[in-house]
Amino acid sequence: MEIKNKHIYINRGDKGSIHLINNSDVFRFGDYILFSICQNGDYSNVIFQKRFDITENTDAIDLELTSQDTQIGEPLKNNSVDYWYEIELNGDTTLIGYDKNGPKIFTLWPEAGEVEV
Repeated sequence: MEIKNKHIYINRGDKGSIHLINNSDVFRFGDYILFSICQNGDYSNVIFQKRFDITENTDAIDLELTSQDTQIGEPLKNNSVDYWYEIELNGDTTLIGYDKNGPKIFTLWPEAGEVEV
């Protein structure tokens, strides 16, 4: 997984971690983060969503994505696919998402197929 200027790049089927820092306050016990991946161009079409519960007061958390989490859509042959993503606090405060610079992009690169060995 690679993150550049809030653009996330990852191979389909790989695990990865997004380090999220709260610069304006702290995450509090009982808060939650909602990570959503949506169809490119359509935030109303959520393709993947994962909730991360905050278990202690902290100014940073890691959003861990498993290899199953990144197996979005059909296996890719030779091209990448771009999705839009959003990170919300408690379902009512967007921390990262569409803003004056446009949507935040989640690029899924192809993964190799599997053969029996």
